[in-house]
Amino acid sequence: MGANKGKLALKNSLPIIAKEGKVSPATLKTIFDAYAPTGFMTPGNLQRLFRDIVTIQKAGAQSIYDKGLRVFKSTPEYKNLGFIERSAMNLSISTMKTTIFTAFSVAMRLYTNLENIRPIHQSYTKAGPMTAEVFTKIGPEMIFLELGKRNLIVASNIFDALNKR
Repeated sequence: MGANKGKLALKNSLPIIAKEGKVSPATLKTIFDAYAPTGFMTPGNLQRLFRDIVTIQKAGAQSIYDKGLRVFKSTPEYKNLGFIERSAMNLSISTMKTTIFTAFSVAMRLYTNLENIRPIHQSYTKAGPMTAEVFTKIGPEMIFLELGKRNLIVASNIFDALNKR
């Protein structure tokens, strides 16, 4: 139950972290408790956290991509394309999707290797172990910086605007 509650809290807080760079301490505590049940965020716990972040962000990007593609393919311009033009357009769309989702694949490979997580963990635990108190202070910054470094910020406002159509 705690893990699911923590993952849900993480999923709901990612757009806020990406937009504002902060989240309520109670939400961060829920996330911390789900990912670090021992009371200390280890590199392995941080690895699980970042893998879930990548998965959540990728699902958001996939939703945006699918919605945008449906909207584009329903336009009269697309429907009026000839066979060759439509084939060329579909090839361009496929290439664009590959380019977009490569960032998520690279990030997932990065975060599945514990050796890549250790430097991230060490950079935030120089003063001591990462406890819930430390995580509530540095969690949003750490997550935001990693999302930015890996080009994984999914624009939630675009997603919300597309879903209202």
